Amino acid sequence: MRPNFFIAGVSRSGTTSLYFYMRQHPEIDFPELKEPRFFSHGNVTLPQQGPGDHTVDAKLVTSWSEYERLYANIDNKFVGDSSSEYLYNHSCVIPKALQKLGDIPVILILRNPVDRCFSAYNNLVRDGRESLCFEEALEAEDMRKQMNYDEMWHYKSVSLYSDSVQAYQKAFSKLKVLIFEEFVQDKEGHVREVFDFLGASPYEQVETAMAYSKSGKPKSQIVTALFGRSSSLGSTMRKLAFSLLGRTNVERLGKHLMTENEGMSLETRKMLNGYFAEDIAKLETVLNRDLQLWKV
Repeated sequence: MRPNFFIAGVSRSGTTSLYFYMRQHPEIDFPELKEPRFFSHGNVTLPQQGPGDHTVDAKLVTSWSEYERLYANIDNKFVGDSSSEYLYNHSCVIPKALQKLGDIPVILILRNPVDRCFSAYNNLVRDGRESLCFEEALEAEDMRKQMNYDEMWHYKSVSLYSDSVQAYQKAFSKLKVLIFEEFVQDKEGHVREVFDFLGASPYEQVETAMAYSKSGKPKSQIVTALFGRSSSLGSTMRKLAFSLLGRTNVERLGKHLMTENEGMSLETRKMLNGYFAEDIAKLETVLNRDLQLWKV
């Protein structure tokens, strides 16, 4: 079996939650490895150099035979690949995917780019990988790209959507674009829309109360050391916890081990609003819809 649809991005916009919600449908499944990233690995130079990037590199699927093995025991009607960096790496992904899989349906979730930046930053803080303050991290982005940091460190660049969405729009005949802020207000309704988009039978028994992969700051450095993704110990502890407790229970536990993120300064938000304004305007044209909810 090969995948016959993508969740192609964007990271920090609800793709992990959508992955778990969709897997509840009896006709839909994904590999246990949520993000194989096979179709984007051509844009990756190994080893990547950011703190903890080795844990990302270790999960990267680089051969077609390895990719096919992920799907060997899946025989559902709808089989997905949920690799959230496929949108950002559209120039590499699209021709390769068309060659291997054909004109498959593609699902995207887009988030206010300012908030996506900040969520990506806080995600790396949570994992004990990001040591700079947000403003310093934004300034360091270009240097980090030159130093071969993984794309999750490309806070602003990944949040520029218009060219990537337009490329997918031109390449694939079936493209479903969800807006994160609308998705979280009516998760059940949007999941039903996605089922209908794929052609799956109606299914009303999806549990959407849990939000997966939320960012936050660990309440102590002990939590970071034991469960952060930048260390071998942290990776081992996470795997053990998932095995013993299951992903949903670990996510619930994580809520009690994290504190809320500190807010972004108004000055920084204003700066980023200006930075993304042109791309948002272009995206409105590409999608033929108003995105005023990102401009408030």
